[in-house]
Amino acid sequence: MRWGGDILVIVVSLLLAMVVWGVMKLSATYHYLFHFHVEVSSPMEGRVFNTVSEDLLTFRGSSSGFYLLRHKYSVRNKDNVLHFRVNPSVLKPLEGMRDGFFLHSSVLNERLGEMLEGSVVVEDILSDTLVFTIPKTFQKLVPVCLRTDVSYASEYMPLEKVSLKPDSILIMGEEGLVSGIDSVFTEKVYGRSVSRSLQGVARIEQIPGVEMSSGETVYSLRIGRYVERSLDLDVEVRNMPASSRMTLIPSVVKITFREEYGRKTHLQSNDFSAYVDFGQALEAESGKARVQLDKLPAGVLNLTVEPLFLDRIIVE
Repeated sequence: MRWGGDILVIVVSLLLAMVVWGVMKLSATYHYLFHFHVEVSSPMEGRVFNTVSEDLLTFRGSSSGFYLLRHKYSVRNKDNVLHFRVNPSVLKPLEGMRDGFFLHSSVLNERLGEMLEGSVVVEDILSDTLVFTIPKTFQKLVPVCLRTDVSYASEYMPLEKVSLKPDSILIMGEEGLVSGIDSVFTEKVYGRSVSRSLQGVARIEQIPGVEMSSGETVYSLRIGRYVERSLDLDVEVRNMPASSRMTLIPSVVKITFREEYGRKTHLQSNDFSAYVDFGQALEAESGKARVQLDKLPAGVLNLTVEPLFLDRIIVE
């Protein structure tokens, strides 16, 4: 029993010593040649936004053994990609190569050190230039639409239209695909019994084969309490020739609207203006005139008119 116990102690000690030795070796600093693919994002007009270098960026540097192990693994799995955003002016056309461009590696020198700070000490970049293929593409400016699934607490509602920043983005891709896209949509924003304003960041849903100038938008929706009120309005006839006369039946309509709770002064009938256009009423096949409003004060929400269509009698 004692012999077996001694063997166990020896084995555990050896394993512990190997672990300590391994940690010490991996914690040490080593000089190495690092290799990375470079992906650049550049808003070049009429060309794709993102492209990966044809060749590798090679530089001398020093890092810990732990980082070297991760780097060798990423090279083997082609995950060794560094991402840079560059000004289009640093990308120069490459003669003899269709859609070919190059940039001097020195452009990336400062950013490279910042990007790898804490992992690699960059000593010397060996690659002189990097070559990229940046194909032409079709681009189009389209609006961003926020998808929502929101319910509001009793007597609460949006007080303004939702604000999006950006409210439109550039999309790029094959013309046959991009030309048929009129808008892009965000992921759905959820809310239940909401009584406070909403704001946040919504991811824009990606479309296969299409690049986008932005992958998200910041939304803001002002929500508040409202009161609902009704007023009677006289309806006037506009653009009527002096030789004609039009009688409306009825000549008074009721408008129902919501206004923000706590407003200092309530809206009155003279804050609105209801009318019928003589020319439109004359040409209406239904024989009815549509009521229109052209004087809507700020803060009016969800206004409805009853009745919306009036009988009319025209005397020439």
